Amino acid sequence: MPLFKFVLHVLVIALFFSCEHSEIDHVQEVNIPAGSGSGQSDLMVSRNGDLFLSWIQTDSLNMSKLYISQYEKGQWLSPVLIAKGNNWFVNWADFPSIENWGDKNLTAHYLQKSGSDTYAYDVKLCVSTDYGKTWGNSFSPHNDGTLTEHGFVSKVGVSDSTYRVAWLDGRQFAYAEKDSGFQKQMSLRSAVFGDFDTPILEDLIDNRVCDCCQTALTMTQDGPLIVYRNRTEDEIRDIYFSRYVENEWSDPQPVYNDNWKIHGCPVNGPAVQSKGENVAVAWFAMNGEFPEVKLSFLNNSGMSFNDPIAMDYTYPSGRIDLAWIDEKDLIVSWMDQMDTNSTVVLQKASLDGSKGPLHTITITSAERSTGFPRMTIYDDMIWLTWTEIANTSHVKVVKFPLDKVD
Repeated sequence: MPLFKFVLHVLVIALFFSCEHSEIDHVQEVNIPAGSGSGQSDLMVSRNGDLFLSWIQTDSLNMSKLYISQYEKGQWLSPVLIAKGNNWFVNWADFPSIENWGDKNLTAHYLQKSGSDTYAYDVKLCVSTDYGKTWGNSFSPHNDGTLTEHGFVSKVGVSDSTYRVAWLDGRQFAYAEKDSGFQKQMSLRSAVFGDFDTPILEDLIDNRVCDCCQTALTMTQDGPLIVYRNRTEDEIRDIYFSRYVENEWSDPQPVYNDNWKIHGCPVNGPAVQSKGENVAVAWFAMNGEFPEVKLSFLNNSGMSFNDPIAMDYTYPSGRIDLAWIDEKDLIVSWMDQMDTNSTVVLQKASLDGSKGPLHTITITSAERSTGFPRMTIYDDMIWLTWTEIANTSHVKVVKFPLDKVD
């Protein structure tokens, strides 16, 4: 182990145990209806201010079931089955999520195998128009018909009657087998849907992107904005963004030029959230041998992002999320390394560049199957969920008082 990394590990262990009781004592574990064998969880607060949890439950016969439960009056309601199948692609990094659009409309997605190749799978969407009580049949946002990878989905409500879906799309790998005019590379595509399973509009955002980093959509005051990890011909894989303006996507631009050159996907996408007129992006990058977690705000012109703020990481592994507290303050969460384990940490940051203290929420496994901790703010508490690795893995949900992050 390099000397600098050893020193960092010693420091983080000492810092953690020096503040363990002052922080962990405030972390409250939440009883949830997800049982043994559950994983790939997500939290979502609707436009009406209601909290939802979704997760996949997989049994010994490889039957996967996607569930949703609403938190009401201090307890979770009985889980509702969204969809099930024994031919799903269930993955630690490419996980389902729920999105709200309109008053009582919800959209969920999962991934279903389309062929024998490991990465031949399609995106499947399901819609509920009664706030998650019942769900319609699944359908796909793409109709290319290729047995290639389609995944890393993000969704956002556009209006009371429409929502937008974006995904990484591998159809060009199949096209290149028959036409030399195509390159074998992933593209980023999106589609707008209404009440039915036929897209109102499908469009291409970027024809060359990183293969397996999460995408993130947000609805700004000026329309949808997407962030994702790009891939240049020179294998620079920085975070880019595009805005949907006047019925078309703007030319993709870097959020910031990290100039991270890597010959392979780091499986570490960005997070984006908007609040009022403000938009924030958080992401993971490497600066030589040093990993970094950064945060940037969209500037007043709306055409670029400001220079980034470095969060107070030690040796982060990324897996980032963020949530606005109000129109000037937000919370960023990520995973940091601690010897052979990892910690889930969070930190408050503000538009003026100031930051609060770093808070350690838990020590957890460094295994990939821990997944990507998801975070939201509800009822003056910060809620987080991830997959706890034990004799039998299971979804875990905790909450942390919002007034403790100052």
